[in-house]
Amino acid sequence: MYRVSFLTVWLLLVASPSSLLAASGLEFTPFTGHRFGGSFELDNHNNRLDIDNTTDWGFTISRAASDSTRYEFLYSHQDSSLADTTDPDNAFGLDIHYVHLGGTVDVYSLDYYEEKITPYITGGLGMTFMNPSHRGYDDETRFSLSVGGGLKWYPTERLGIRFEMRGYSTLIDSNESLFCDPGCNLQIEGDAFPQFETNLGLIFSF
Repeated sequence: MYRVSFLTVWLLLVASPSSLLAASGLEFTPFTGHRFGGSFELDNHNNRLDIDNTTDWGFTISRAASDSTRYEFLYSHQDSSLADTTDPDNAFGLDIHYVHLGGTVDVYSLDYYEEKITPYITGGLGMTFMNPSHRGYDDETRFSLSVGGGLKWYPTERLGIRFEMRGYSTLIDSNESLFCDPGCNLQIEGDAFPQFETNLGLIFSF
């Protein structure tokens, strides 16, 4: 499921590159940073599974909607692992992917000589794709949302730097099985799990 969904999103992005590049006010920002947080409470072991804090990477594609707002597509990836708090040896790899549609709103713009510094807030809605490496566990797709804020600095008209802090919340069904069919040993509690990331990106303006 994860592979098909992600491939669909990617094909939509690359299907019409000419129309994207022709759009006025387009920005492409590859980024990398650090993602932390995230755990699943187990209802039958009285403990939890923690997602390891690791590096994340991704990109945004945005287009100007007005002088102070932008439409934005976000993809963010984390290659991590899931560990049992009572048994550190019971760990397996877990890739987490966020695909969100949203936007940004500039708080204000500070012009310093020919440079431009812009604080902003951002948010998005989309899907979380989780891909465990454990044999017998299945991929999971869940609805998620994100909010954050940051700072853009444009030393030139076509090139900028973007620093951002963003929080995610992925919705899950309470007391359900995760990554496997009902009856497996990953019965979880709770309605959502949060994650946070700090990123630094390079803005290419077209």
